[in-house]
Amino acid sequence: MAGYVEVSKYDVRRLANHLGLSTAEFEEKHVIHKTRAGKMHIKDELATCQFLGKDHACTVYSARPTNCRGYVCWDQDDDSVYQFARFMQLPVAALRDKEAEEARQEKEAARKRRR
Repeated sequence: MAGYVEVSKYDVRRLANHLGLSTAEFEEKHVIHKTRAGKMHIKDELATCQFLGKDHACTVYSARPTNCRGYVCWDQDDDSVYQFARFMQLPVAALRDKEAEEARQEKEAARKRRR
């Protein structure tokens, strides 16, 4: 599921090179949080990754952070993990609206099957 993406200094250097930035430029532009212990995050717990493209593919795949290298769902044909992560980030009101719409669609499909 969605979570923080921590980057090491090595990850920052690799990503910066990939994007044509200095490490300082990369940190300024892409590091969203630095802990007191010096750990850096490029993705917050409930946010969508800033490097995830509109097609749900990683835009920095060849230079992706170490944390992401073991997490292979984004380059798969099956988008269920992406949809689950997206679903978990919906506000409660939007979630209720989505559930109501799905229930309406299920009733409509059942009614069509009975005909």
